[in-house]
Amino acid sequence: ARSINLVIQHSLMEVPKNDYEPRIDDPRIGYFTTRVTDMTSISHTPYRDLIHRWNLTKKNPGNKLSEPKNPIIFWIENTTPYEFRDAVSEGVLAWNKSFEKAGFKNAVQVKIQPDDAKWDAGDIRYNVLRWTSSPTPPFGGYGPSFVNPKTGQILGADIMLEYVYFTNRVKYDKMFNPEVLDIEPNFCQMGEYIHQENLLGLISTEIISASEAAKKELVKESIIRLVLHEVGHTLGLNHNFKSSHILNIEETHNAALTKAVGLTGSVMDYVPVNLSLDPEKQGQYYSTVPGTYDDWAIQFGYSSSLKNPTEEKERLEDILSLSTDPELMFGNDADAMGATGKGVDPRVMIGDMTNEPIDYSVQRIELMDKLMNELRGKYTNKGMSYHALRNAFNILMREKGSSATIISRFIGGIYVDRSMAGQPQASIPLDPVPLSVQQKAMNTLRDYVFSPDAMFPPDSLANYLQYQRRGFDFYKSTEDPKLHRYALSAHKSILNHLLHPRVLQRIIDTQIYGNEYTIEEVFDGLTDAIFKADLRSEINSVRRNLQTEYVNRLIGITGEGKGKTSKYDYISQETAFFHLRKIDKMVSKGLGKDEGTKHHREFLHHKINLALELD
Repeated sequence: ARSINLVIQHSLMEVPKNDYEPRIDDPRIGYFTTRVTDMTSISHTPYRDLIHRWNLTKKNPGNKLSEPKNPIIFWIENTTPYEFRDAVSEGVLAWNKSFEKAGFKNAVQVKIQPDDAKWDAGDIRYNVLRWTSSPTPPFGGYGPSFVNPKTGQILGADIMLEYVYFTNRVKYDKMFNPEVLDIEPNFCQMGEYIHQENLLGLISTEIISASEAAKKELVKESIIRLVLHEVGHTLGLNHNFKSSHILNIEETHNAALTKAVGLTGSVMDYVPVNLSLDPEKQGQYYSTVPGTYDDWAIQFGYSSSLKNPTEEKERLEDILSLSTDPELMFGNDADAMGATGKGVDPRVMIGDMTNEPIDYSVQRIELMDKLMNELRGKYTNKGMSYHALRNAFNILMREKGSSATIISRFIGGIYVDRSMAGQPQASIPLDPVPLSVQQKAMNTLRDYVFSPDAMFPPDSLANYLQYQRRGFDFYKSTEDPKLHRYALSAHKSILNHLLHPRVLQRIIDTQIYGNEYTIEEVFDGLTDAIFKADLRSEINSVRRNLQTEYVNRLIGITGEGKGKTSKYDYISQETAFFHLRKIDKMVSKGLGKDEGTKHHREFLHHKINLALELD
């Protein structure tokens, strides 16, 4: 009764015989590659990696702008809903803007699969934007391709679009987790990310503008944005998480500007839905055209080669030498700081926006707080359960935590420049984040993340955070909202990074080459942010959890306690030891009048003395 039949199809394709010329990769720009190591070279970097690109050649080689002999044709699968087809097509065709920079007109074309087509969407001879709807969707959008391994020529590609992306169904079971997505190389989670941002955008438009036209525009722009991103992958481009730093906050709401150049330098970035508290000043929600980096990358990958090898090398170097332009910044998955302790450049982040990322994150947190106060009034509908309200709360909490995570990455960060030696306008390869920026990040965390009221939901909301039961879904758990877990999860996310062994070691190392924010000042800032605000008053339950977590982390760093060792460097250990002693003096001065505060301080005093074996 449980048996199934499988039909497996093997498709074989003959290696093309053509005049395709491979192009060698460069670290200043982001293409997928086939790795090649020159085993006869004596170079320190004997890399001859082949970038992945289509074989585009001009019909009229003498013309500056020419149609290609064989354009890149994408087919929209005939199962795609009619109401989405125009937006999907617009997202594909928008790439022609970039190809014109490389000398090609109408390089990318779109057709719709006929209802009576004799070929299936899985036929590898056709590049298809496929449509699927899954009960447990593995992605929101995905753009795989396959290449000739000897040359890097792209031979075919498909793009998968998942219907869950356009619904109000929350795809994640742990939406409150504030950790930014950690992207695996060669795997795209753009669909999942924009799905989350669309849910936030719909909450915002429902509360702030209450406009159906705004909701429709949000969905339309998000489809175009998703297709732009996934088509970019099928053109050979990998992620660029550093491209979001080209506009300031005010410029992001200048629709005339962003419709021409995009909200960011590249559609290969993961950026949040662009929201304004003032509906009169709302700009585009998402980019609908490739950015300046995308134009540059396509020019490098697809512009026609010169016959003379020396001249061709010089031509490509002229293009690559532009990498110092701030609008062409590039950093991919390997550089990203999403996961704790990973990456070093805070500008290579998922979910950030503008060249004022800390201020933008503050505005984002303030927006989440405003929306939180309005949730119950907008999501308590007669005859409906409170499921939508609970989902909305989870989304806002995750967004708030993600903004805090972005702020934290500037502490102990290093600005990275991959320019080659002697390149004009190049910066220092490894330049520690300025003191003022790191201090601003710490103070912002103090005021918007660690402060006594930062992670408390509105009083009128907590009693209504109820999921709609489905069958026996609560059989192995309980349905009550874990409010303290939500708050502690956000706090842990920040401490995971700031107190990570790699980060503390980097703060110490960079003091040798320019970092003015010392390890002692970092710990001073953290201890003050976590203890100072309620040192002479009652400590609420969220702050008690935070303070206990911080003390536990400090004890772990010192390696003190029976049978324990530390994985931290010696300077971090001694600094943590000093702050444990400092905290012990703080909590011992006055245990507090209310019972909860008294118990908490006695507990911290006990933990510290037990770990350090103090008299």
